[in-house]
Amino acid sequence: MYQLYAHPRSTYSMRVHIYLRYRNLPYETITIALDKLENRKRPFLQINPYGKVPVLKDDDFLLAESSAIIRYLEEKHSFTNPFFSEDLRSRALLNQAINRCESEFCFPGSVIYFSKKFVSPEKWDTNRMKDSSKRIGRHLDILEGILETNEYLHENQFGFLEILYAPFIKNIDMMETKLPLPVENWIKRVLANESVGEVLGKG
Repeated sequence: MYQLYAHPRSTYSMRVHIYLRYRNLPYETITIALDKLENRKRPFLQINPYGKVPVLKDDDFLLAESSAIIRYLEEKHSFTNPFFSEDLRSRALLNQAINRCESEFCFPGSVIYFSKKFVSPEKWDTNRMKDSSKRIGRHLDILEGILETNEYLHENQFGFLEILYAPFIKNIDMMETKLPLPVENWIKRVLANESVGEVLGKG
């Protein structure tokens, strides 16, 4: 059985939880208490020297980084509805979209989320937060072009990208950016997915 080192408030851990439930893969969760700095102590640093969750343990194999974990599991198992097409260009476009998700949405989103959740307002780097919000807005405008004619971002089916975005779009109101209507409707579809709801909660 897989073991997942994670924390319940970690958005990146939530991604892997969603994936494992979506694919019905049995696993055990090992909670790392980030609030007690367990991630910075020797036992966990031997598992991931960067001190970050999630980490997947598959027998004696350890793998960190949520998108890498999902990709590994997807490639290991032969699902009837694989996220990665056999078509080279389709896979390339999905990999491109994964990179853009991380760099143009999730990273700037984390800047805002972390500040609002864990930093007192008088210590906010407001310029950086505003720049992050603008960056997110540009990204959503680009997604709008895809979602005007598609219900989902890649090959018009719920998949890898929706799982990556899900924990972050749950907190989209914190990003202080205008939501194009096609994007807003896509967010509702993603959050209504059963596996997403099980991990992130309803509403």
